[in-house]
Amino acid sequence: MMKSPATLVATVALALTTALGACGDHGALPDAARADAGFPDATIPPPVGEFPAGFLWGTAIAPYQVEGGLHASDWHQWEARCEVCSGEHADDGPDFWNRYEDDLANAAALHTGALRLGIDWSRIFPTAASFPASPDLDAVRRYHDILAAARAHGLEPMVTLHHFVTPIWLHDLEPKTAKAGWEDPAIIDAFAVWADFCAREFGAEVDWWITINEPLAYVAGGYLSGAFPPGAGLDIDRGILVVMNMIEAHARAYDALHAGDSVDADADGAPALVSIAQHMSAFRPATPGDEESERATEMLRYLLNRIFLDAVVYGALDRNFDMDTDDAGEQVDPMLAGRLDYVGVNYYRLLLGAYIGENNYPLIGLPFGNDLHQQGVDLPSTDFGWPIYAPGFREVLDEAAVYGLPIVITENGLADGDDTLRPRFLLEHLYELARAIQDGLDIRGYYHWSLIDNFEWASGYCPRFGLYHVDFESADRTRRAGEGAEVYRRIIDANTVPVELYGVYPRYPLPSTLCPRVGL
Repeated sequence: MMKSPATLVATVALALTTALGACGDHGALPDAARADAGFPDATIPPPVGEFPAGFLWGTAIAPYQVEGGLHASDWHQWEARCEVCSGEHADDGPDFWNRYEDDLANAAALHTGALRLGIDWSRIFPTAASFPASPDLDAVRRYHDILAAARAHGLEPMVTLHHFVTPIWLHDLEPKTAKAGWEDPAIIDAFAVWADFCAREFGAEVDWWITINEPLAYVAGGYLSGAFPPGAGLDIDRGILVVMNMIEAHARAYDALHAGDSVDADADGAPALVSIAQHMSAFRPATPGDEESERATEMLRYLLNRIFLDAVVYGALDRNFDMDTDDAGEQVDPMLAGRLDYVGVNYYRLLLGAYIGENNYPLIGLPFGNDLHQQGVDLPSTDFGWPIYAPGFREVLDEAAVYGLPIVITENGLADGDDTLRPRFLLEHLYELARAIQDGLDIRGYYHWSLIDNFEWASGYCPRFGLYHVDFESADRTRRAGEGAEVYRRIIDANTVPVELYGVYPRYPLPSTLCPRVGL
């Protein structure tokens, strides 16, 4: 029987206290993995091959994090309600909505040829009455202008339809008028209609589509940690319902995008290529060799990396999250199978898996990835405290390759306010990417997160992920290219990783900033 929420909270708190208070070799990576965690200081690796012709070099942004003015959304409501958030506001961000020309020019200056961005549902349809027949025409025109400007700068757009933010008329946090958002099956039909609108309205400018960004991260933030709306803590049943609805909504949106987008904008023979942006992590057991810790870690890998992909590639929907699909009602669903044209991978870090203490699906394990030095894991870390582990990138690429589809890295980056970690990070991660391609993996593109510093959800503006740093104190939000931008441009120009740069950036310094890690 599933534990009560109160018992789960107590159990997880105990697990965290135990795990994070440990020391010595508990949780340490195996020696071989530690030795392979990037090349040692002053070691220059062997040359690696070139990236393939037509490889998509890009950067990524998301509407709520960069645009401002998205007041018809659940996240705008959440900013005023969240008790664990930074207290900072998305409206004080980089103002991409009005400064997009400069940002697109900066993206082109990196010699990138692609940009992942989003079209915000709540901006196009700010009220229930407006959906779907009366869009905000000014907003529609502005998105057309942004897409046209991207193409004018030589940037192939990849458009995301849902990046953590839902219109308030679908997900209203006000108790008197509360609407359940992704918990309500009605959103499945609504999302398909939204996808159909975008395909028909913007399909002539867009060939690459992402339906949903990081569905499992959305659930973790909103229904486990409580740092994202609706702010539920360890509400397993509601979280599972959201995952099920998102899987079906993606499949319906996939069909709508293919039906509605008949224009091949880049003349490559494919008018629409559709995926999700799947957050994938590398995993190690907190207690290597311990049977329960190993089992819990495998469960976490399955839940966070594979359960959504299994459903939309194979049609195998694990409705009770028990790591199989042989229970009643879990037969292969042909309406879900084959609803992915490529695997979109977001990769950031290594996680350790700790056993909670009882076999209660699906929460038998607890992932944690901060302060791993307390577990005996000797890895550099970002301003978020996230461990930097480039070999894990190759691990998730191999895991994604199992699906037999092309792979696109839809996000990869780090919080680094001083821009002292990013050059080495780019070298190591892109070296792993090049080695994977050299070994035969079909990888079509890489989008670095992020083009510019932005609003990092519950943690506000302390974490700086941008290749271009934004002065949020200046009236014109001045942009400045960091050292990482120059390294990224040099890699793109060479179309390989110039290994001599390892000698220029031989090691990771200690981060000088530690940002709040709220729900992450």
